[in-house]
Amino acid sequence: MAEIKTLSKVELFSDLNNSNLKQYNDLCRWKYYNPNDTIIEQTDETNDVYFIIEGQVRVSNVSSSGKEVTLEILDTGQCFGELAAIDNSPRSSNVSALEHTFVAIMQSNIFLKAIEDNPSIAVKLIAMMASVIRTSSERIVNLVTLGANDRVLAELLHELKICKIVNNSAIIECLPLQQDIANKASTTRETVARVFSDLAKKGIILRNKRTLMVTDVTALKKLYSKDCEYQ
Repeated sequence: MAEIKTLSKVELFSDLNNSNLKQYNDLCRWKYYNPNDTIIEQTDETNDVYFIIEGQVRVSNVSSSGKEVTLEILDTGQCFGELAAIDNSPRSSNVSALEHTFVAIMQSNIFLKAIEDNPSIAVKLIAMMASVIRTSSERIVNLVTLGANDRVLAELLHELKICKIVNNSAIIECLPLQQDIANKASTTRETVARVFSDLAKKGIILRNKRTLMVTDVTALKKLYSKDCEYQ
């Protein structure tokens, strides 16, 4: 993994000029994490903000019964830890590296001053939080109204939201593990495997390890809509 200490890939800072970007680069700490390393533990009383320069992390909670529930998978350019920086409360989730991951770490007071001084950062942060709320609301509704198979389809469509669709097809790079998809859909890994197998037989998806190609986005959406009509 190349050591490139810049926030230029981070969405929150994408509108800053080079001078301002360098200013915040110099104010960060930089750290590597290996796969499965714990980055943040739930209830930690820390409030630094982390920016993913390269890699992928899992955000999860642990239930009272000890079951780990995946909340989200975050990729290069995204951030985590901002809630504790804003409200100075203990960490609400665990975060662990899914692959070799390089992060920039910013102290909360610097992050809050960056928001105050740069309206573009504030607007992007609000949009990011709105997206999280929308996704959480959709999952709650899906859990109440949809069967397990359709919740898996909903998660697949969620992954497609950040993909470029060309000629009715799209490629999902670094597809979450089946267990992570199952956790987000509140079902089992076996159900996810069965849904993916059915989609492959229908010619709707092609899979190669962590890369998944949706060959017919329209068919996938129609399958989801059709199934939901009967819930």
